[in-house]
Amino acid sequence: MRFIIRELDYEKPLAAGRLHYEQDGRPAGAEELWRWTEAVNGYHFLRVDLDARQAASGESTLYHLTLNPAGRPERLKFRFFGPETRMTGDVLLDGPMVSLSRDVNGQRLETVAGWPAGMLFWFPATAALGLLVRAAGGRPAFPALTLDKSAAFVLRPVEVYLTAGQEEVLVVARQRVVARPFSIRWDNQERTVWLDEYGWPVKMVRGDGLAAVETRYVRYQPAIQRDADFHDER
Repeated sequence: MRFIIRELDYEKPLAAGRLHYEQDGRPAGAEELWRWTEAVNGYHFLRVDLDARQAASGESTLYHLTLNPAGRPERLKFRFFGPETRMTGDVLLDGPMVSLSRDVNGQRLETVAGWPAGMLFWFPATAALGLLVRAAGGRPAFPALTLDKSAAFVLRPVEVYLTAGQEEVLVVARQRVVARPFSIRWDNQERTVWLDEYGWPVKMVRGDGLAAVETRYVRYQPAIQRDADFHDER
């Protein structure tokens, strides 16, 4: 797994996985490796290596998300590598404002947007959908801010609609895992993600049939409380 910022000795590993992407049951040439760790004073890091270099796009993206002790995202650093584009980005979520700075093929771009109380944030990776569902706290609809990969990772405010299904037993990396499906919709996008008892994705299906299946299942942390309140209280 590649990192933007490598794990340090004081970090405690809590969960990790590898999601294999398929299109209509055939390998799509992409995989997503992720790690969730706890740092000092209640901070957490989510690292994601979304590697599609063997896919048709030939792209890959690295993410490093910092969450504060309250469980809210505080900073996201990312790097994007494509056949014709190199990009580094830095998102700072500070109070009522969000700033995004990008370096796209050597050109510096900066954006500032509002981030009112109750608006959630996630980035385009399956692992991040688990954090989004948990932060929603059971709300069926909520405003959110994300990065639009199709538009060079600009900030995109959207209204998200969330529907929970009944728990199922899935075979994940040769283990029987109880998981609950959640349908997530925004704009013309749809994802169904199955979360295990720890709140992490073990399977994802996109509206166009692209799927991701967990092939490396590592959990160190205690299971989350299903009815815990993850509402944003800013």
